[in-house]
Amino acid sequence: MNLKHVEAFYWLAQLGTHQRVADKLNITQPAVTARIFALESYLNAELIDRSKTHFTLTERGHEMQVYSERLLDLRDTMMRRAEEGGSPVQKVRVAAVSLSVMTWVPDMMRQLSQEMPDTQCDLISASDFQLSRHVDAADVDIAFLSNAPPKMQISNLFTVNYAVRWVCHADLLDPSKQVYTDRDLAAMPLIHYPRTSPLFPLSDALVGKGYKAGPRHTANAVGTIAKMINAKLGIAAIPAIVAADELASGALKVIPVKVTPRVLKVRCAYANMARGEMIDELVRVSANAARAWCAANPDWCEYIEGE
Repeated sequence: MNLKHVEAFYWLAQLGTHQRVADKLNITQPAVTARIFALESYLNAELIDRSKTHFTLTERGHEMQVYSERLLDLRDTMMRRAEEGGSPVQKVRVAAVSLSVMTWVPDMMRQLSQEMPDTQCDLISASDFQLSRHVDAADVDIAFLSNAPPKMQISNLFTVNYAVRWVCHADLLDPSKQVYTDRDLAAMPLIHYPRTSPLFPLSDALVGKGYKAGPRHTANAVGTIAKMINAKLGIAAIPAIVAADELASGALKVIPVKVTPRVLKVRCAYANMARGEMIDELVRVSANAARAWCAANPDWCEYIEGE
């Protein structure tokens, strides 16, 4: 396999056009095309869906995109280490959904740097859907995902339960309503999650009931949705911890509903057990950080041991 072909494919997946890749790599556009075809021939798989009028990767292309990134990372690391010399650096890759990165994961990373000073910890944060590709490719050493069952037996399992509430700006809440029905919620400006989100069914259930509908918005990240709520763009069911300060100040309000949404679970869903003692240490430090965070935020988070 020629890494130049892999590099061309990686940048095509990132930039979307052959000309942009050519400019990036300082080669001609036909050379980019030739490298992509060569890689497809080597893999015996179509990576680009050429039936579409716009640039689209095939399912195999999305899968190979993860591998291509990892291959180029390894190449860059190898070249850098060869130039630096000295003793080898031990590295681990941690995958974590954005909600955990907004809460206890930064504390975990700080603790890892203190307790494992000779280990470089790289963090990847994205949606469950995106991180699952890294897990399937065995591209990370440990992964914390939402509402995903563990894929292996591992000691010191833990789960962080995040309380989910329907939230809106205080100006959008009708103080005369003691309880909002589904019909009431559907009539308000509604912020949707993407279909791949574990919270998507909450807003989708309102849309499917045929109620009179208000404006409909969509955002990918829970942090973005919280900002949209704060900007009075709509309501959403969110892990309340991401808006804890605004809820405490009264700027945002929890909408009173008949049925409280179920909790959102974030747990260790994958670990590279081939790395044995290191994984045990990673899980131990992660558990300590998550436990301490939940203890400091008992209204909206709960630490569950052994789940």
